[in-house]
Amino acid sequence: MCGIVGYTGNRNAVDVVFDGLKTLEYRGYDSAGIAIQNGKIEVFKTIGRVAQLLPLLPNCLSHTAIGHTRWATHGKPLAKNAHPHLSFDGKIAVVHNGIIENYKELKSQLLAKGIAFSSDTDSEVVAHLLALEDGDFVGAVEKVAQKLKGAATFLAIRENDDNVYCSKRGTSLTLGIGNGENFVASDTLALSPYTTQTIPLEDGDVACVGKDKISIFNGGHPVERQIYNVSRTRPTDSECFMRSEIDEIPLAVSRTIDEFFATQNPETEEKIKCTTKLCFVGCGTAYHAALYGKHVFSRLLQKTCEAVESSEFDDTLVDKDTVVIFISQSGETADTVLAAKKCNERGGTSVAICNVHASLITFIAHATYFTNAGAEVAVAATKSYVCQLAVLYLLAKRCADSPLASDFKPALQTALEDAVGKTLFLPYCIDKNLFFIGKGQDVVTAKEAALKVKEITCRMTDAYPAGELKHGPIALIDEESIAVIIATTEQSRTRIEATTSELRSRGATVYAISSIGDIDADKTIILPLLQDDLLAPIVSIVPLQNLALELSLALNLNPDKPRNLAKSVTVI
Repeated sequence: MCGIVGYTGNRNAVDVVFDGLKTLEYRGYDSAGIAIQNGKIEVFKTIGRVAQLLPLLPNCLSHTAIGHTRWATHGKPLAKNAHPHLSFDGKIAVVHNGIIENYKELKSQLLAKGIAFSSDTDSEVVAHLLALEDGDFVGAVEKVAQKLKGAATFLAIRENDDNVYCSKRGTSLTLGIGNGENFVASDTLALSPYTTQTIPLEDGDVACVGKDKISIFNGGHPVERQIYNVSRTRPTDSECFMRSEIDEIPLAVSRTIDEFFATQNPETEEKIKCTTKLCFVGCGTAYHAALYGKHVFSRLLQKTCEAVESSEFDDTLVDKDTVVIFISQSGETADTVLAAKKCNERGGTSVAICNVHASLITFIAHATYFTNAGAEVAVAATKSYVCQLAVLYLLAKRCADSPLASDFKPALQTALEDAVGKTLFLPYCIDKNLFFIGKGQDVVTAKEAALKVKEITCRMTDAYPAGELKHGPIALIDEESIAVIIATTEQSRTRIEATTSELRSRGATVYAISSIGDIDADKTIILPLLQDDLLAPIVSIVPLQNLALELSLALNLNPDKPRNLAKSVTVI
């Protein structure tokens, strides 16, 4: 998982590529590097954040460069494992996104030829293989790409050549069209200051990108690809992106609602109404959104639904009557994209809920609902999750032919504005063991809150249904425990009040997020009671996002870039 950027044109290529890497750092921040072409190939790279690369960059004008910000999969985060990688003759540099499944076999073949390796990565084989090919370089790129198994999207530059060469297989790659300049990036956000004219490449495509011309090939033959107008706004610089993204939730949800009302997919929605097999699929936070989708569609459409993690999706259960809703912020989550492809192969109907136009899943799914949450940089999803829930609620209401309350939008926005300013955090939390507990739809919120704490504090916590505590987890409760209870439905009051009493009697401090009033907790945040309690998870998660954030900051951690995690999981 990483961000890759390439440029050729009249600007200083180093400036453009470095700018792109800063924008894409949320996709990987173990190390970073840039290769430039100035008659010869020069490579500059470092471990750590993109900013640490700046002092190493040359003060010279180069018109062609490629760059990479890395999240390690093969080889530790060391300078030698940072991209770009040079070929054995020093004439070619490559950056790669993905995992080359047969790299050990390819490396053995190269070692047998006497070629030495300078890194522990799978990616280095690409540079050496390219250097062994003769003749037309586009043909060389295509031949090498065909030798690679797995996800293998890469860029290459070579000495005395101002073109950037690209191969797209398995992970996203988009070309940006400029005037006397052209761009390449794994995420259109890196292109946003320079152009809105983009060409998403398809699997198997190889491209030669010059400053005045772009040529695309597939299977050795020239192909034409559609040009898309993609306009994305980069987030303004922030000391804490997670904080600014939580603060933006009310506005983001307003955009989501407007986007949904402007979207019409009548055939797809009729299939959702009629299907007897409706499944929701996602990874991590998106999986928790899938759990909410299962709950709200079951309630409103009175049908049995299923929610499953993308990596556990069983396509053998899919047939032509199955509808699967795939949820992904980036639209390129590898396991989710693979599951969507399998759904289509089995004849099912695939529906995407996504935040990024012209992303991988939008080309696979039969229909897409965009959240329009705006760019999200912090690794831990906050506003994108809330917007996914909003789309699922609205879609369920539409498919159930159930009218929205007349004050639906203003009431929800007011509730979110109230929630953004609330948190359960106290310094007392820092050394305590956290547990999150709910019943019904509140179990989903508990799970998502626990995930947020795990992600950005690197501390163990978990979530449980209230009724399950007595079946094992209550053994963990003692005076060092804080139990956070979410209570948003009046029908759950009796169970929740009993659970609160059980926890306190065993020494736990009980915090509560409640829209049903006092439940006898030690500390309670009261949220407004919305007209439809199905909306409550959209609001109740926000103070818990704040809790995770403030706990992370109190521990002197960087909540935007948590250990071992990256924003877009583009490899399996």
